[in-house]
Amino acid sequence: MRKALRAPASERVYTPVILALATIVGISFLGVGFVLPLRALYAQRIGASSVEVGLMASVALLTGFLAAPGIGWLSDRFGPRNVFWVGVLCHALLVLLYIPVRDPLLLIAVRGLEGIAIVAVLPPARALMNRLAPPSRQGEALGLLGSAQMVGILMGPVVGTVLASQVGYTPAFLVASVPLFAGAACARLLLPDQPRRSHPHLVDAGAPTARGALFTPAMWLCYGLTAVLAVTNGLIASVWSIYMLRVGASLPVIGLTYTAFAVPTMLLTPLAGRVSDRRGRYWPAVLALVVYAGIYFVFGLPLAPVWFVIVSFLEGFPAAFSRSAADGLLADVMPPGAHGQAQANYGAASTAGSFIGATAAGFLYALAPGIPFTAAGGLFLVTAGVLLVPAVVRLFPAWR
Repeated sequence: MRKALRAPASERVYTPVILALATIVGISFLGVGFVLPLRALYAQRIGASSVEVGLMASVALLTGFLAAPGIGWLSDRFGPRNVFWVGVLCHALLVLLYIPVRDPLLLIAVRGLEGIAIVAVLPPARALMNRLAPPSRQGEALGLLGSAQMVGILMGPVVGTVLASQVGYTPAFLVASVPLFAGAACARLLLPDQPRRSHPHLVDAGAPTARGALFTPAMWLCYGLTAVLAVTNGLIASVWSIYMLRVGASLPVIGLTYTAFAVPTMLLTPLAGRVSDRRGRYWPAVLALVVYAGIYFVFGLPLAPVWFVIVSFLEGFPAAFSRSAADGLLADVMPPGAHGQAQANYGAASTAGSFIGATAAGFLYALAPGIPFTAAGGLFLVTAGVLLVPAVVRLFPAWR
């Protein structure tokens, strides 16, 4: 029988088991990326209305949000590795379930189940990384995980759309399931069930944790930060493409804006995590939010398409540093023995932010196309201002 890789016992981040986890996440999200641009197009092909297409996204967010606390409890009770590989396996099976579905309502139901499977993938993977990485390098380790996720999402849509256009949706869904099945198998065989207690911040999984420990002021700060940062995910998913068409961008240019954003984010996130590990979470968070605000104010201006590509590239910089600071802060303040529940709540807050961003963007876009982006810039600026309040400053460990 194959033995799982051992958990690291040193202060090193780039150990075999951590690299294996990052690679498995990248492989799994390659499959996720395959179907990312295909769902809405496939739904329209089988006769779904625009309302039903919108419900597909909303239902997945809702079921993921509702399932997150239970997934977190299972992760702490049975180990994040076990929840992770089962979640990836379920996602692979659900991708295959798209093939026989010809009813839009059934497709909405599949998306609801997929929302649950999605929250059973990344939060447990992050909880496992919290256990594997040394305390002094949590931000860098989580950044490595984020970069791996971004690689999959960056490469997957290109392959998925090419396959669907050349050979049809059924072969595309079949191919998309392959990296997901491979990721589930590798996670089951290679990752440790329960990392050895080689770091003092680890306690046995399933150890009792007071519920209040998951909702301290510092934890609420983490949840709030990730929700604010996730607002842009919903905004972009909701109106970015139609906004780009309105300003005269072609479909390839729209795709290029996504790539322009993803490349610096992918390359910088581990470095940004390392900076926050060394210099603290506070100033990277504040400064990145201020820069983020300026970028979204620019997005709200009627610029030529080429400028949107350039600004999208620049957006990757504050995205990497703000996300790494928030992830690192969570690692600093989460209660021992409840990594799974903490990461699940963190993921639920992110889902809530995405939902709010998508919903608000639709209404604001109807008023004027640039308003959603200006509003997002204002939100970032207000959040940066809140972080300057002394009572909030003291919630960051380095400032206690």
